[in-house]
Amino acid sequence: MSRRWIQNPNRCADEYLDGIEDFIEFARRQNPGATRIRCPCRRCNNTLWETIENVGFHLVRNGMIETYSIWNLHGEQVDHASSSNAPRVDNVEPIVDPNDQVMGIIQDAFPFA
Repeated sequence: MSRRWIQNPNRCADEYLDGIEDFIEFARRQNPGATRIRCPCRRCNNTLWETIENVGFHLVRNGMIETYSIWNLHGEQVDHASSSNAPRVDNVEPIVDPNDQVMGIIQDAFPFA
């Protein structure tokens, strides 16, 4: 199954909408009985769980994460033989909550507050 649709900027194109249907069908097959799955839209970034119906809406409205071509968080098995040649990334920066950064700045500025 081609994943070229993920890169299509026209989210109203038949190719894109068909791709969403393929993704939803895949997620349903891999997660039978599930009512919620991780949402791979650009806003949710696979961190929020949504109903399968809402995931479809999000993908139309926000677009799919362009780098999410192996749907491992939705049950796709990673082919380790073909991925063994991929470069390993060891220096990944942690995700920092902006609210924590702001609180840190405020505490530095007003240590007695």
